[in-house]
Amino acid sequence: MCVCVCVCVCVCVCVCVCVYVCVCVCVCVCVCRALKSGRKPVFPHSVSLLMDVSELSTLVIKMLLCFYLLLLLHITEGCRLEGNRDTKQITAYTGGSVLLPCSCTDLHTKPETLTWKKYTNNWVEISPEREQYKDRFQLVNDLSSGNFSLLISHLTVEDGGDYRCSLKGSEYRDFRLTVKGCTLNNQRVTVTGYVGQSVLLPCSCSELQAKPHTFRWIYFKGSDRKEIFPKDETNRYTDRVQIFNDHLPGNLSLLISHLTVEDGGWYRCKIRNTSDTNIHLTVKERLPFVPFALVTVIFLHIFVAVVYCRTRKKGPDRVHYSRADGDGAVSLQ
Repeated sequence: MCVCVCVCVCVCVCVCVCVYVCVCVCVCVCVCRALKSGRKPVFPHSVSLLMDVSELSTLVIKMLLCFYLLLLLHITEGCRLEGNRDTKQITAYTGGSVLLPCSCTDLHTKPETLTWKKYTNNWVEISPEREQYKDRFQLVNDLSSGNFSLLISHLTVEDGGDYRCSLKGSEYRDFRLTVKGCTLNNQRVTVTGYVGQSVLLPCSCSELQAKPHTFRWIYFKGSDRKEIFPKDETNRYTDRVQIFNDHLPGNLSLLISHLTVEDGGWYRCKIRNTSDTNIHLTVKERLPFVPFALVTVIFLHIFVAVVYCRTRKKGPDRVHYSRADGDGAVSLQ
C-alpha cells in the first residue's frame, strides 16, 4: 500500500509540473510575438491563464499535502490484527496438529515486534528453543510478512490452555486451546479364536481422533506378564501381531495371526498408568473338514434308513372278504 501511495504522488507531481511548464511556454511565445510586431503586449487571456496556473499550483500543493498525510498515517498505524479481541475457542486432539491464526489486516505490513505467549499463572513468552516447544512450535508466515500464525504439532494434553498473539502496545488476540486426549474404558472383553486363524483384540480411545503418546499391549498368564507390542519380550509374537487402526489414530486394536493354543490367556491394552482394557482370549481347536463331512454323510444315511424302515413296516391297508353259510362278511385289516 505504501508503494501505491508513493506512485500516485509521483504521477500527480509529474502531471502538474508538465501542465505548468506548457502554460509558461505558451505565455512566453505570445509575449515574444507581440514584441516583434511592435505592438504593446496586451494579453488578458494570458494573465487569466497565469492566474489559473497559480490556482492549479495551489491545488497541487494541497493534494500533495493530503497524500503525504495519508502516507504518514498509514506508516504510523502499522499492523492492525485481523478479528476482534473476543477469545477464540479451538479444539484439537493429541498426536495431531493445530493452527492458531494471527495476521495483520494488510499482509504487506510488517510489525515492529511480535510475541506469542501462553498463560501459566502469568503470561510467559513462548520460546522455540525451550525443550517443551522445540521442533513442535513454529510460525507460519505464508510468504507474507503480515502473517505470523502459530503451528503446533505432535499435540499433548499439556499444550491446552490460553494463548496470546500480541504486538507492541495494546494490540493482541487471545485463543483458548482445548486438547482432547485418549482415555480407555476400564472393561473386560472375552474373545474366541481358532488355531491357525487370526483374531482381533478390540481396544480404542473414547475419541477416535485422539492418539496416545505411548501405549502397550501386555500378555499375562497367572503371574507371568510380558510386553508383546511394540516390543515382543516373549519372542512368540514376532511377525504375528500388528495394530489394526483403519486410519483412525485412536484405534489401538491388536491383530494376532496364525493362532496357537498357547496364545490363549489375558491381554491388556494400556496407556499411561491409569487407563487400560483387558481382553481374555480363548483359542479352540478347529474340527477338521474331512471328518466333519464324513460324520454328516453318515448321519444323513442313518436318517434316510430309519425313515424307510418305518415306512415299510407300516405297509398299505388291506380289505379281507369272507363268505360263510351263504352270508358274506367284509372286514378291514
